[in-house]
Amino acid sequence: MPVYEFRCIDCGETFDKLYRQMISAQGAEAPPCPACGSVNTSRLVSSFAVHGPAGIDPGQVAAEQKQAQRAASVTSKEQINKWRSAKK
Repeated sequence: MPVYEFRCIDCGETFDKLYRQMISAQGAEAPPCPACGSVNTSRLVSSFAVHGPAGIDPGQVAAEQKQAQRAASVTSKEQINKWRSAKK
């Protein structure tokens, strides 16, 4: 579902418009301004949204999670030495 950003030429208001399908956005007229009701609006070139933690790709997230699981499952050398000294 694309979200387009518009600016009103008359009052300068910037607003978003959500379209349910890409095809409906292509042939649609610019929506009226929600602030002043003017139909004199134009679509802006805006940045795109990245979904996910900090824009990292899913493969990288999976690799980091796997590495964290490995690190969590390894007992530290210090802990092993504590157990050994406690047995003596």
